[in-house]
Parts: sequence; structure tokens; C-alpha cells
Amino acid sequence: MPVSSNHLEGKNDAVRFGVFLQPVHHPTENPTVALERDIDLVVSLDKLGYDEVWVGEHHSTGWENIGSPEVFIAAVAQRTSKIRLGTGVIQLGLHNPLVVLDRMILLDHLTRGRTSFGVGVGGGLPSDLKVFGLDKELAGERFDQAMDTILQLLEGSGPIDVKTDWFELHNATLQLGPYSKPHMPFAVASSDPRNVEMMGRLGGQVLTGPLPDRVPTLVAHLKRGAEAAGRQASHHQVRLSYAMHLAPTRQQAFDQIRDGAIAEQYEFNVGVNGMAPPSHGPDEWFDGFVDRHIVGAPSDAIEKIEAIEEESGGVGGILFTSRDWAGTEPARTSWELFARHVAPHFQGGTESQHAAAAAAAQLNAE
Repeated sequence: MPVSSNHLEGKNDAVRFGVFLQPVHHPTENPTVALERDIDLVVSLDKLGYDEVWVGEHHSTGWENIGSPEVFIAAVAQRTSKIRLGTGVIQLGLHNPLVVLDRMILLDHLTRGRTSFGVGVGGGLPSDLKVFGLDKELAGERFDQAMDTILQLLEGSGPIDVKTDWFELHNATLQLGPYSKPHMPFAVASSDPRNVEMMGRLGGQVLTGPLPDRVPTLVAHLKRGAEAAGRQASHHQVRLSYAMHLAPTRQQAFDQIRDGAIAEQYEFNVGVNGMAPPSHGPDEWFDGFVDRHIVGAPSDAIEKIEAIEEESGGVGGILFTSRDWAGTEPARTSWELFARHVAPHFQGGTESQHAAAAAAAQLNAE
């Protein structure tokens, strides 16, 4: 039976945990092997009970090498059963909107409603736009035109004609309607008030970085858009993203990722992506990095997420960026430690075990 996008929050509105899979791999690594490892990660996350994964689209640098999140999602959808699969995000200014929507609706059917439609202007990697001769302003204009067209097509009131300076549609209509009703859930990677208000109108989500202090402002924009559409909106529609790595002890976690994190910062972010070099040395940079993100033992993760919840006023989900810093086995241990010891603290599910243990202790004490 077709599903409504209203099911998205689930778990009684508990915070959801997932992964933002850009992905990031060092260009010296065999890309086929790296992509297979990305697939294996999503399969394991599904088994461990993670709620969602968002797959990026990039076309430059050689470090983030999924050029089509739709193709990747189609591959992992056949190997998973529960985890929600979102595009994180499709850079709309690079594509004819009818083609993008056709592909997303096809995924909506093939996944039986497990697909989320994440969209954005692009430019997280500046070269992604520059290689197509675009800047942020022009990409933003194209984003607006593409979204307007997508929403008209989804409205389904009849064939539409659209003419812009970069795409045209003539008597266009959808040949396949969405599986989810009224359509798959939308999400946007943006803090632009207009785009956030759009998600309020659509009941969609906002994907942003590790910025808990901005959540109240984002929620205010969501509510403004929702009110215009007669909807309700809340902090549950916001997702924050953080780097995360856990180990049995805090020092183990730090030691496992230090070299890889520093190498990515200086080789990729500074050397390739054009970011300004850190004002302090690598060790000082790393100390600040682990302080901002979720790195340490499971107890450290619980403490950090509680602080995020308090500062933000609550969020609907936290996404963890996938990195190769620690190697395959330590990374696998990290994902499992979080699922076993951290997620239940926020999502529940262990109450009956605690109650049974207490009851047995009482019986055995008599």
C-alpha cells in the first residue's frame, strides 16, 4: 500500500540517527573497492537499526565520487529493508527537473516509499558548480526554477509548459505518479529563509551542519512556511550533521582518527577545496575538531548529544558523516558501539530489560 510521508518521524518522535554519505575517500584508493565499502556500510547500518542515510552528489575533486545518488540508492535498496534512503542532495541546477523527478519517483516505487527527495543549490564543493560554469547566484536561480517546475508536475493539474534559459518543457506531465502519498518527503540542504520556509510548506526537512545554535531560527522559518500552508512544523524537521567516531575509551577514539582527520583537513579541505589553512597547527586544529564533534567513548557521545539537544531546543535527527580515518575494523566497531550503547539512551527500547532485571533481583532477594 502506498505510504504517506507523514510516517517519516517514527519512533514516537524520538531523535533519529543516520549517516550523511558524501562519501569522502582518498584519491589514492581504488574507487571500486571504496564504493563497495560504502554499500557494505549502508547494509550494516540497516541491520544495526539506524534510521536513515543521505547520499551526496558530486562531480569534481576525486575525493567525493558518487556522481548519481539515485543510482547508488537503487543499488543499496535491493540489499536493505528498513533504512530510509535520501538524496543528500541533488544539485538541481545541473539537471532538467522532469528527468530528476522521474528518477526519484521511480526510486519511490522501487523502495516502496523508503526514498526521501533531498535537494540543494550545490557548492559545498565550489568546483562542482565551477566545472559547469555556474556560480552560487546562478545556481540558486536555477534551483528556484527547478523546484517550481517539480512542484507543478507533482500537483498534477495538467500538462505544463516551461521555458527558461537552460531547460524547456512542452505539454509535460508525469508518466508515473509517486508511490508515497501525496509524494515522497522533501528535504533541503540550506539555511536560506526562503528554502527553509518552502520545507515548512511542504512538510519537509532541513539538513544542516553542526550548528545547534541556529536551530531555533530554522524552526521559526519552518513554522512561518507551514502556517501559510495550514500545516504544523517543529524542530523534528531539522537534521544536524557531525563527524562521529567511538571506541571503548576516549583516547583510543582520538588516536584512531587523528592522522586521517588531519590529512583530510590539510590535503582535501585546504589543498583541493580551497579552504583557508587553520590558524593554528595540526594538533591544535584536531583538539578543536574533536571538541566540536562526537568523538570518544559511548558515554562521551551521550553527553555530547544531550548538550546538542539542550542548546538547539531539540532536533529531529543527527547525521554522522562517513569517513575512512580509522580503517575498516575500528569504523565498524564505532557504528556498532553507537547502535548498542548510545542510540537506546535517546530512542528507548531497553525499558523491559531493566524492568525484568529489577524484578528478578527483587525475587532473588526474598
